[in-house]
Amino acid sequence: MAEKDSTLYIEDDDVYPLYTFDDGKYNRKLLSWVMRFNDVLDPKKLNDSLSRLLEIGDWRKLGGRLKLRESGKLEIHAPKQFSASRPAVSFSHNDFSGVPIEEHPIACRFPEPTIEPSIQPIRDFGPFLAPQGYPKTIEEMISRRLPQISLHVTSFRNATLVALAWPHTLMDAIGHQELLRGWSLVLAGREHHVPPLLGARKDILKELEDEEGETEREPFALKRHRIGRLGIFALLARFLWDKFWSAPLELRAIYLPTKALARLQSTAQQQIDQLAKDTKHGSFVSEGDVLTAWTAQAIAQTRPGLRPVTLVNFFNLRYRLPRLRDEASGVYIQNMTQMNYTFCSPQLARGALGHLALQNRRQLVEQTSTQQSLSLMRSMRQRLEAGKGLNVFYGETNALPIFCNNLTKVDLIKAADFAPAVLTRGDCKENRVNPPGTMIMYYNQLVEETTRGPDCVYVLGKDYGGNYWLLGNLLPQTWTRLDEDLQKLKGEAIKLSQEQETELKDGAMYSCFG
Repeated sequence: MAEKDSTLYIEDDDVYPLYTFDDGKYNRKLLSWVMRFNDVLDPKKLNDSLSRLLEIGDWRKLGGRLKLRESGKLEIHAPKQFSASRPAVSFSHNDFSGVPIEEHPIACRFPEPTIEPSIQPIRDFGPFLAPQGYPKTIEEMISRRLPQISLHVTSFRNATLVALAWPHTLMDAIGHQELLRGWSLVLAGREHHVPPLLGARKDILKELEDEEGETEREPFALKRHRIGRLGIFALLARFLWDKFWSAPLELRAIYLPTKALARLQSTAQQQIDQLAKDTKHGSFVSEGDVLTAWTAQAIAQTRPGLRPVTLVNFFNLRYRLPRLRDEASGVYIQNMTQMNYTFCSPQLARGALGHLALQNRRQLVEQTSTQQSLSLMRSMRQRLEAGKGLNVFYGETNALPIFCNNLTKVDLIKAADFAPAVLTRGDCKENRVNPPGTMIMYYNQLVEETTRGPDCVYVLGKDYGGNYWLLGNLLPQTWTRLDEDLQKLKGEAIKLSQEQETELKDGAMYSCFG
């Protein structure tokens, strides 16, 4: 149990509040983001520049310590000036600079780009997430009065792994993106370009809710799909029963080169175009929609029975509320993520790829309009402030829940530019795609690993070559199915290449003898 008061919190500390969507129990967990760079980076420069960023204006909020108040609410205490005894960042460094990453017994398995589509396991990477002795829980972090952000650098002869760990109460993925951008600016000596951190003491989301007049408010459309208490109990009982009889989930990464993605996209679009002949609805689907549908189908098809499926998609309010979307005077570092739901019949979940992708896109558009986003936010805030938590679900009680997070738009792989910290280039090949000091892959996971949660799929985004990275926590049989799909994509690529080669030869013969 974390201590609720401490004499080590100084009276003249700056105190920053945590808002309703930050301080939910569901966010009280520690998350690590591990980034792989194919260059050797200077750990000291990385630490110095990150620490300096957290000294600028209200960016200091990120360098403070969490404190648990008597009310059970969390707040952040930041000293007027950081020092060696109260640093802004917990810094640690593992030095394997005499060993290439390919020869390290564990790091040699760290995911990397491949020529063909591939599935790569993620296991035993704990030493790269955070330093030994790092807290497993937020309560331990509070009781030890540690900085919220941990910078853990692991150096190899030709590569660097950079891990940032922080409590989810601090921010979401876009907050992480802005942190990487600000950090890169300071590292490059462009401190004057660092945007101000907005909303450090006043919740902009609550302000936007209150600005919407009563007459402008729309009824919350999802309300009619909400499952009652007995339904929640039935849903939870079924979930626990499934987990008891199922194998543990396995965390793996998927690397999907552009050609493989193009074939998936083409298949989906052909199915959608055929469907569009009989409907007046739009037919646009994004690459992320297709990838979400592809992985969701594999999950549904490898589960016994014909259950309906509920896709639970995370979306960010920064992209949905005009005032946040158009904000140019600074950045908001807080949690602005909400969820929308796509309800799928057993047939839709196991049918044509394009149809599922299109349904997912349509539900996203309908549920995340400005008015519906505000209605959802207001409904969730009322529950949280009433102490009810987020034990709420929408859809059918016998549905298989699949959690999906499409981070393509966040473009995290390109958010960090650590070129000024490059000591030596690790990849000197002519076909290198990414600029020096940029990452080739990242992934995130809880510091305290779990294999018993729901099926989760993350579309991590594109690398510098336009290839996609995905992350999944899925059952072994689902991974087998996805691997079979990738093998088919490889076969189709070989067949297409052979056909193109034949066409070229025929064309050459025609030009000679025609």
